[in-house]
This record gives sequence, C-alpha cells and structure tokens, in this order.
Amino acid sequence: MRSRQRGGRAQLSAAAILLVLVAGCGQAGRDPSASSAPPACDSQTAGATSSTTNLGPGDLVIVGRIVTMDEPPIAEAILIEDGSVVASGTRDDVLARACGDTPVMDIGENVAYPGFIDAHAHWIGDREYYDLDTPAEAMDAAAIRGWTSISEQWVNSERLTELESLAAAGALPLRVDAYLALNFEQEFLGDWHLEREPGSVDDHFRVRGIKIHLDHGLLGPINWERADLVDAVGRATEAGWQVSVHTARAPAMDLALDAFEAALGPTGPNPLHHRIEHAIQVTDRQLARLAAMDLAMVIHLDGARDWILGDAARDRFERDEPDARIDWVARWRDFVDAGLHVASATDAPWTFKDFVLAADQGRPVDQVASGMDGYVRTQPETPAWLRDQLLTAQQGLRAVTLDAAWALGDDARRGHLAPGTLGDVTILSGDVTSATPDEIRAMEVIATIMGGSAVYCSAPEVCGGSCGPPRPAR
Repeated sequence: MRSRQRGGRAQLSAAAILLVLVAGCGQAGRDPSASSAPPACDSQTAGATSSTTNLGPGDLVIVGRIVTMDEPPIAEAILIEDGSVVASGTRDDVLARACGDTPVMDIGENVAYPGFIDAHAHWIGDREYYDLDTPAEAMDAAAIRGWTSISEQWVNSERLTELESLAAAGALPLRVDAYLALNFEQEFLGDWHLEREPGSVDDHFRVRGIKIHLDHGLLGPINWERADLVDAVGRATEAGWQVSVHTARAPAMDLALDAFEAALGPTGPNPLHHRIEHAIQVTDRQLARLAAMDLAMVIHLDGARDWILGDAARDRFERDEPDARIDWVARWRDFVDAGLHVASATDAPWTFKDFVLAADQGRPVDQVASGMDGYVRTQPETPAWLRDQLLTAQQGLRAVTLDAAWALGDDARRGHLAPGTLGDVTILSGDVTSATPDEIRAMEVIATIMGGSAVYCSAPEVCGGSCGPPRPAR
C-alpha cells in the first residue's frame, strides 16, 4: 500500500472549486392540481419549519415512488422547505401542503431514496492518489455517483484548514464530516483535537470525531500500546469526541474493545456512537463485546476484499496468524444479526484497483449489490467463505442510509426521509428493494439532491431545463 501523504493542497479559488448548484429543478413536471390547492405557506402549518412565502433553492416537492427508510416506508411525495423535509405521504396530501409556486419534480418511473452516505472515505484528502486535482473535482465524482454525504476519515491540520476554507467560501456542495487524525502508523500527531470542540461549522461541514490508526491491514504491526490507547480514547470521550478506530484484525480488535470498554463500560451505552473501521477479522467473543457496547461497524461491501482478502494476502494471513480462521473474516451478516449498526462505505480511493476511479466503482449501488452477492472484481466467483455472510437488499440499503447516518452520529437528520430530516435525496433509475444485484449495478443516478437543490442531474426531463447538461462520469 502506498504511504499516506499528510499534506493538504489549498487550492481555494472559489471560481475554480464551486460546483453548480441547480435550484428549482422540476418546474416542467408540475402537477396541474398543485396550483388549485390552497397554499399552506405560513408557519402555522402542521409540521412546517419555516414560512415558504420567499421560495429559495431549498424548496421542492418530489413526486413518485419514494423509499423513505421511515414511516410510511413508501411515500408518493415529499415536501422540502428551506432545505428540510416538512411533509411525507400521499401525492394529494403533500401537494396540498405546498405553496402554489413550489417547484414540483415528478420522477416518473424512477425511485427516490434518502441521500446516500459514504461513512468512511478520503474523496477530498486523498484525491491526488486517483488523479483529481481539486476538491471540486473530488466532490463532483462523489455526487455523480449519488453520494450526498462523505466522511473524510483522516484529516490533519492542513486538511482541516482546507476544509474550513472551503466551508467559508460556500464551496462544499455535499455534507462533509471530518475526523481528525491522531496518528498514521508510527507517526503520532498528539491530542491536537482537544484544542477545539467537536460540532458543526455550518450545515454542510462538521468536525465530528477523531481517527486512530490502530493497525494496518491483516498483517503488520499494531501502532499503539494498550495504556496509551486507553488514555487517548478516554480523553476524547470525556471531551465529547466520537472515536473512530481503524481495526482490521483480531489482536487489534481486542485492544480497541478494551479501550472502549474502559471509556463506556462493558455494556455501554454508546452515546457518542464510537465506531470500528473495517472490522475484517472478528472472533465470536469480540462480536459479543461489540454488540454489548453497541459500537458502530463500518465495513466495505464492495472493493476492499480485492486487495485485503486476495489469494496472496489470505494465504499469508492464514500461514502467519496461528489462530487465523477464515470464518472470522467479513462477518457482515453476523454483525447485522447481532443487532449492530452496520454502515458500508467506499474507503475511496484505497479500494480502487490501481487507484483508478472507474465509472462502475465507488458507487452506493455497488455497496448494496456486492453485499448481496459477494462480487469480487479479481475473482470469477463469490468466495465460499463469504456465502453465508451475504445481506439482503434492504440490509444493504440500510448500510448506506440509516446505519451510515448512525455511524456519523446524525441519524436524527440523515439516512431517512420524514418531517424534520434534511432534504437530501438520491434518485435512481430503479427500485433497489426488488432488484437483483446485477440490476442494481446497472441503475443510473438520475439526480443527487442536497437540501432540496440538485447538485447533479443526468435527466433534464426529470429535473427541469434549469439543471443544464449532465456532467460526464469519471
């Protein structure tokens, strides 16, 4: 694996890095009945969060099949006002709630979902590895694939400065959650996170947690001493920081669990949503401890096995680890059955073959589909040891919506569509819940909507002429 570059390049010209935010998509698809319905435009409207007399880019009605990941599980329409969902339900009821001039996006035979969340990635910070020059290009690549939120999982001081500057310039079209790095392998950065408090910088940028790089894949040394790790997790927890620990194999998992147990107790609770990253090898005893503390599990249903669990790596792992058991690897279904919150994420660009961002890689649909059939790009068939760990489409969908939001500690606002949630929506060309893995992989992203505004649209006939031509996929 290439060693991580620790610097961040501050290319901060607003003209160069801003993505075009397409406001008011969907005028052409307005339902004629919407204008005849009395507008419910004042703050007294049940469920409304703001007046809609001054319509802005965060005001939108979406009509069609909507998978809410909430109640009702399928809605005919949602109303977004000032960037947040204020109504969800039948087409007639939602249109009656909207102002007469609120844009209406009729998605036809396409299907809308809560905006997909990449809970562990390095789209912006490691963009040079996959040959993108600017943060705008990196966020564009994520938006084209249907992600509305990306979690930057290794942020040092230079990268934090860059992200803060982007936020100040209004140049973060997606929601970005930053995790401040305490180390990479044997290079330690100290408790620099304690100089500030975690929380939102604005509605698009949060400094959410800290990142501890405990081990490095299935082989190699463990980077922390037990006492130091326990102290670091304890200090962070006391200061209100969520802790994210890179833990690939069982010996490191024991250390991580000991540190979390010291901070939370053996049965939790886990109010900060502390989380384990990768969780490739997990023993039965460790699984029980993970469930008892309710730790978030962040895994990679697509991509990671191509290099972490390829034939050469697996053979060496089984040879060099005296207690290695292949049935302790990639325990996706076991995590779900244990009641854990299981998020799936790209780990972009570290799961891209040869660090090339192919058009069929780094997508939410790949995470869901590969969770269902165990597809590995470098192998012709699903590995035998993985077949009993496969997930359903609904479980895979949770992993990039509800459970991904839980892993970010923002499940009240993201990962589902209901009054009070953010108006982040991804529209696909098909229904994930009733499709085969290959059908899911073939689905196209019709639009990526952030807070009621389209940041990407491939179908102007759905979004309206103001969306402009689709940007080419990278």
